[in-house]
Amino acid sequence: MSKTSILSLLVVLLFGVVELAHAQNIPVQPAQIDINRSDNAGNATQARPRVTERQAVEIARQRFAGNVLRISLIGEGDNQRYQIRMENEGKLFTVFVNVITGRISGGG
Repeated sequence: MSKTSILSLLVVLLFGVVELAHAQNIPVQPAQIDINRSDNAGNATQARPRVTERQAVEIARQRFAGNVLRISLIGEGDNQRYQIRMENEGKLFTVFVNVITGRISGGG
C-alpha cells in the first residue's frame, strides 16, 4: 500500500471513530426516560378507571327518581366525588357518587 492509501484509510477510520463517539454522547430526552421507567411512583388514582359525569348521573338516576339540577366535582384524591343536586315532586336532595368506585352516598 502506498503512503497516500494508508493516510486516506487512517483519515476515514479516524472520522468513523469520532462519529461513533459523538453518537454515544446524545442526551436522552425526558420523554424517553418516562417511557422506560418501570416504577409506578406517579399518582395512583391516574391508573384507576374514573366515573364520568354522564356515568355518575346514570348511577344516580338508577337509584333515585327525579330531575338532575346540577352536578359538581368536589373533594380530593380517593375522596373525590360528584355532587349531584336532584329534585323530585318539589323535594330537593343531594346524591354523591365516588369518582373512583361509583359508590353512592346521600340522597333520598
